[in-house]
Amino acid sequence: MIINVSKNEEIVTFRLNGKFISPSNRDLFETVEHALRGRVCYPKLLFDFKEVTRIDCAGLGTLMEINADILPRGGRIAIINMNKNIRNVTVMTQLSSVLECYKCENDAITMLSAPNEMKKNTGFKSRFSVPDIK
Repeated sequence: MIINVSKNEEIVTFRLNGKFISPSNRDLFETVEHALRGRVCYPKLLFDFKEVTRIDCAGLGTLMEINADILPRGGRIAIINMNKNIRNVTVMTQLSSVLECYKCENDAITMLSAPNEMKKNTGFKSRFSVPDIK
């Protein structure tokens, strides 16, 4: 799997290309860890799955591990551009009820840029609501 990273002041974007399966899932965790090193603001991560062709349970576990790591620090994760098969896997495993999934990058960036409190008051989907793709 190829991982391209871009950063701005608030959001770190990971554009993934290829199969998100073991052992490449460890590469993503290490890449995220490296990208967040030295950042003082709350981690806001955007994962672009446009070029991801397949994901396995290890890949799903890696996303959950990253989420568990940043959530206590006020971090948030959004996933965009999932193909139908990957979207089905995230819904079946209920990963989409924990992570926020969006069809377009602009919606995900808007959500990630909003303060956490604003998310509850402006109609943004709660992390614990029924999974749905916006």
